[in-house]
Amino acid sequence: IGATGTGKSTLLHNMVLQDIGNGEGVCLIDPHGDLFHQVLRSVPEERAKDVILLDLCDFDDIVGLNFLECDGPYKPMQMNFIINELMVIFHRLYDMEKAGGPMFEMYMRNALLLVMDSDVRKATLLDVVRVFEDEEFRRLAKSQCRNAMAVSFWDNQAEKAGGDLSLENIAPYITCKLNQFTHNALLRPIIGQPASTVDFRQIMDSGKILLINLSKGLLGEMDVQLIGMLLMGKIFNAAMGRINQAPEKRRPFYLYVDEFQNFTTPTIASLLSEARKFGLYLTLANQNLGQLSSSEKNRGIMDTVLGNVATTLFFRMGPRDAAELEAYTKPYLDSYGMQYLPDYHVACRLLNRNVPSSPFVFTTLPPQSAAVSPEAQERIVESIRRNSRQQYAVPREQVEGEIMKRWVMSDKDRDTAKVRSRP
Repeated sequence: IGATGTGKSTLLHNMVLQDIGNGEGVCLIDPHGDLFHQVLRSVPEERAKDVILLDLCDFDDIVGLNFLECDGPYKPMQMNFIINELMVIFHRLYDMEKAGGPMFEMYMRNALLLVMDSDVRKATLLDVVRVFEDEEFRRLAKSQCRNAMAVSFWDNQAEKAGGDLSLENIAPYITCKLNQFTHNALLRPIIGQPASTVDFRQIMDSGKILLINLSKGLLGEMDVQLIGMLLMGKIFNAAMGRINQAPEKRRPFYLYVDEFQNFTTPTIASLLSEARKFGLYLTLANQNLGQLSSSEKNRGIMDTVLGNVATTLFFRMGPRDAAELEAYTKPYLDSYGMQYLPDYHVACRLLNRNVPSSPFVFTTLPPQSAAVSPEAQERIVESIRRNSRQQYAVPREQVEGEIMKRWVMSDKDRDTAKVRSRP
């Protein structure tokens, strides 16, 4: 934590490169873009083949991130995590105490279960909208859903309700919350692909390097926040999927998140203490505590983060943060000293073999760079970009065309829906 311009990004850059040089699996989520490009230009040639780019600012070649995707022997638990996390995301995007409530959660939860709990069709968030808009599609989804309770809800409650609670009155109230996903030209081709183009579990288990560019300047703050929360959910979901691995076989994976307050939900914050058990090690950076406690709700996120972090690094900060955080550095450094740390100087309380060390101050190293010529490094970067596009992205025109094909029901699907509608 520390004010802008004090050296946080330089330290993160060097730490990521050290992990890359050690052959570790690494993920960087950068909401600005500069750190993403710095690390990309510094990747050594011997690890270039391990790099996967999720550059959301590449508007021609689109990565697929289906947040509703879940496979494996623990699918019910994965579905439960995904649905709960989506509810939390809605709470962060909207004031759900005023715009939501139990009715919204009941309809949304059952719509998600209806489209997700099927072995026939891979659901996307676009399908959730269709449940409310398209009666034929809803009948088809009911015929393919394995969850009898979700089907019963739609048969015996939602479709039989009348008056103000009729489905035609409730539907716009629900779907308007999904417009940020489905009517967004940037997000729709990303979240509308039935199969994610990136396997986060495989990335963790094989020790790949995942670099994610979420530049606010190009994408907009709300879209960055939304995609970032979805990504964090996917990464934590993949990490928890390692429960079917013996602990000693869970390969360490290092996740670096800059300005993490944009992407951390209460659910993710509560899992911080559990992440280590699944081999996921986090380095989180932000500028001040106010970003974590802007409201009483977010105060819980700040308390959870500060209560679970092992090593704390303090760059220069303002008086309010210094006063609150000096408990970590006293009596070796008081709040006044933390306010006047020079650039690239860090007050540190290190957890060493599960024992906190006495706080000390150190100076960070200058930015590390690849030991090759600029021309050779550009060749490596271009090779990484080309490989990532070929393996993990799909041309925009192709994605949009496939989304439209899925949106229009086939004759076979219509026949299935008609069979389901017969008494």
